Amino acid sequence: MELIVAEKPKVAYTIAKALGGSSVKKHMFGSISYYEFEVNGKEVAVAPAVGHLYNLAEKTKSNTYPTFDIEWKPSYEISKGAAFTRSYVKTLEMLGKKADMLTVACDYDLEGSVIGYNIYRFCYGKQPGKRMKFSTLVPGELQESYADASPEIDFNNAFAGETRHILDWYYGINLSRALMSALKRAGGFRTMSIGRVQGPALDILSTRELEIKNFIPEDYWEVKIFLKNTEFIHEKERFFVEGEANVAYGKIGSDAHIDSVQVTQRKIWPYPPFDLTSLQLEAHRCFGIAPSQTLQIAQSLYESSLISYPRTSSQKLPPRLGLMRIVEKLKEAPEYKDRAEKILQNGWKSPFQGKKDDAAHPAIHPTGLHAKLEGSEKKMYDLIVSRFLAVFAPPADAESTQVVAETGGEKFIATGGRIVNPNWIAFYPYYTNRDKEIAKFDQGATEEIEKKGNEKKKTKAPPRYTQASIIAELERAKLGTKATRSVIIDTLFKRNYVGERSIEVTDFGMNVWGVLEKYSPKILDAELTRKIEEDMEEIAAGKLQKEKVVEEGKALLMEILDDFKKNELEIGKGLLAAMKSTDERENDLGPCPDCGSNLRIIRMKMGKQFIGCSGYPNCKRGFPLPQGAYITILKKKCKDCGMATVKVRRAKTIFEMCIDPKCKSKENWGKKKEEKAKAAAEAAAKAAAPVASPSIKAAPASPSVKAAPAAKVAASPSIKAPVAAKAAPTPAVKAPSAAKTEKGKK
Repeated sequence: MELIVAEKPKVAYTIAKALGGSSVKKHMFGSISYYEFEVNGKEVAVAPAVGHLYNLAEKTKSNTYPTFDIEWKPSYEISKGAAFTRSYVKTLEMLGKKADMLTVACDYDLEGSVIGYNIYRFCYGKQPGKRMKFSTLVPGELQESYADASPEIDFNNAFAGETRHILDWYYGINLSRALMSALKRAGGFRTMSIGRVQGPALDILSTRELEIKNFIPEDYWEVKIFLKNTEFIHEKERFFVEGEANVAYGKIGSDAHIDSVQVTQRKIWPYPPFDLTSLQLEAHRCFGIAPSQTLQIAQSLYESSLISYPRTSSQKLPPRLGLMRIVEKLKEAPEYKDRAEKILQNGWKSPFQGKKDDAAHPAIHPTGLHAKLEGSEKKMYDLIVSRFLAVFAPPADAESTQVVAETGGEKFIATGGRIVNPNWIAFYPYYTNRDKEIAKFDQGATEEIEKKGNEKKKTKAPPRYTQASIIAELERAKLGTKATRSVIIDTLFKRNYVGERSIEVTDFGMNVWGVLEKYSPKILDAELTRKIEEDMEEIAAGKLQKEKVVEEGKALLMEILDDFKKNELEIGKGLLAAMKSTDERENDLGPCPDCGSNLRIIRMKMGKQFIGCSGYPNCKRGFPLPQGAYITILKKKCKDCGMATVKVRRAKTIFEMCIDPKCKSKENWGKKKEEKAKAAAEAAAKAAAPVASPSIKAAPASPSVKAAPAAKVAASPSIKAPVAAKAAPTPAVKAPSAAKTEKGKK
């Protein structure tokens, strides 16, 4: 039997249907569905993972640093929150014992390769293995991917991904423990974190925040005139000496002579196809959707076979995708019919391409399949389809105009522009036209000055980063990956290092950054992180061995930790002072209604928190808070009761609330929960009702079949595999070593 492993349950079903058609039979092992069918007389099973079924953990739990003695363990053994993964592991172990071939069909990126590699060695534990590579979940591409599967799993990608996991664990756990250990030594406690990418990201944001706080506005003056309701700015643009501005203003007469009119023809080229970063930027600009949410929505569209794989760095659409076939399919949707027909009628077959490329996947594009969508999914899909269609249309024709007018010996300039022929812009409703059309002027003419001005202004500080622009900056600096950058930013919010939509570094975040910059600047060094990212690419290309990169990263971390330990007490004192001063300034929810002392947020271990009175123990008044959430105190008071209000941020859920649970604003909260629970119960009952499926029959679970233990598999030299049961007659197989990689290269 051949076992095909997919990354998610929905994808497993899609693959099974594409390869097995109407012959697919659904089976259950406990609560987990898998699918069986035959291909050329051979039995094939498709079963899902659910993301990472194995993660890294210490062999023996500790709270000290440095610690490097780690191994891969099933996720359910590491975290109670991952208990649901146990059933998936047991299902794959059972099928792995029966299989004589395992094909990895997880997402073709480093994370997907690690997921598949761990299942290959821990649930299957034998040879041979194959690797499917695809960018969409449409039947044709899945069938082609299966037929052309690589005769060996992508070990180099898996080694690169494993290296990233190891180094991220080393840096994240050790540096975070170092911070909390320093704080504890100084007499404080707070859950803190810093990591290989988190440190440089905080450095970028804090450096900008310091620029803003140190910025001193400078006065300047703009001298202008208006002709035909068109604004002309003095050619000097800004006067930083008021007297000079007054002299120029005083020379303005009653009319102006048009010295020159220059009209320049230009092309506005289409925006390139989306890669993940540009999609996150555009979704944030157009809809205000956070980058992490954009990735979640795009992943959902991908799993529904509506778009290609979203975690890509490519801005290219190669011909092998069958681009005109996709346009033909899009023509069937009423909202895209006119645009698709125009592309086909004009024979526009060559898309405008961007510069960025990705060897694993093309740019994000629609597959041509249709589905009824709502809300954010509908918006995201329309954005992707519109961009895809627009890249086939010709560049827009536009013209720029510059008019120079003279009065009293002073020259003033007006600029404008207009789109003459929109072409691709007509295909992309999300285009923002920044051109401002101006009145028509004739060179040599004299025009009446309708009004004039001498306006005092101030220079502005550089803008703060948004959640989208910081991701673009991290990409430019080659920090993190396309899939992890948004997670890094979410972590900075979670730790209260930053806040607000335009990312403002909190006082606490600035103080943490200041302490690290003074005593342990290597934690913030982008160059060190960038070097590690480049080494990952070399491992994936088969040019570097995993063990070498891990040892170099470990040695560098030890240097950082040695320096940190020398200054641990001073760092702890700095962090404690930062925490106390921040709490005093930011953790004030107004007077206690019982005693008048200040109310404040009390944060405890394990994410527990509540609002208590600073008059404790004399006053024991308190208010509950959502557990495990990031709480921001708002400046506004509740309009119903006058108490303080807070913003609650937990995962992608964000809302504001009054701190008083008895407030009128919360009187319907319980009812809403009851209504949701009732609706969920009705939906569950409906889903549980038997539904006949013409293509897939549910097979009853066999009471005699038990979850099979995994074969004993040796992990790579640097990390030991989970202890597994003794293998069946098939001899144990070690995880491919660096030597195997070299052999494969030859």
